[in-house]
Amino acid sequence: MDPQADKQDKKQTSKQLTQNWPEIKQQLQFLGKNLTKWNLVKAIGILSEARKSRFLRRRTPKYGSMNKAFSNPELELFFSLIDDQKIHLLFSFQAIMGLRIGEAVRINIKDINLRTRELRIFTEKARKTDYSLIPTQFFDSVLQYIDTYQEDIARAKGFLFFSFGQTNKRKETEQRITAETARVYFHRYIKKAKLDEVYGYSSAAKPKPLHRLSPHSLRHYAITNFARRNNGNVLLASKFARHSSLATTMIYIHSEKDELYSGIERAQDTELLERIRRVQAKV
Repeated sequence: MDPQADKQDKKQTSKQLTQNWPEIKQQLQFLGKNLTKWNLVKAIGILSEARKSRFLRRRTPKYGSMNKAFSNPELELFFSLIDDQKIHLLFSFQAIMGLRIGEAVRINIKDINLRTRELRIFTEKARKTDYSLIPTQFFDSVLQYIDTYQEDIARAKGFLFFSFGQTNKRKETEQRITAETARVYFHRYIKKAKLDEVYGYSSAAKPKPLHRLSPHSLRHYAITNFARRNNGNVLLASKFARHSSLATTMIYIHSEKDELYSGIERAQDTELLERIRRVQAKV
């Protein structure tokens, strides 16, 4: 079947189901009251899987132990090719302070405490507000940027990463770039740096390529770097990442392969290895 015709058929089917929703709801309520427990569980499972495949991102990692964070050389190359000061600063907030892309694009000049160097961070996903310290040198870069673009920032009602295009649909995002736009910029520079690596494809109806490096990889890097520079203190790293559990933080902290292999070597019991060699020699 022609893809376009198939799309139209699905749209028409959805429209008809929406119109018939009162009747469908009654049927579902009837089934809920009369199905056996086992069949009811199966019915719920079918609807749940349909919802996940159509509307939700898969939350379980598909990449196993693969490191989705930037290495130091990769990060240096990536930033060396960003010729847009606004975009450079945007991704710096992620790589240095571990911000999510949705948090970074929303930064407003009112969120910056000039006296304490604290940044107020609103996380839409968790519906909460946090605070984090802006490192001294980075704070100087932020001030220089604000000074350079003060008129544009004022015109954008204080949003640091201003945008005056006509493509935004939601009123609250008209003055700043969106997370989607930021991702477009990210992949543009990743490809320019020849760092784009596809490790698989999504399991959706229309599979999409899964890239090892994404804007979230900058946050991975920041959290890993923080943990490494603080002697592997996971509790402190968790607070830096603003995670609600240590288990989540552990997913973000990566070790380079050479660090892992050196650790394996250090952990070896040389006496045990020698005993095994003697056994092997007798075989």
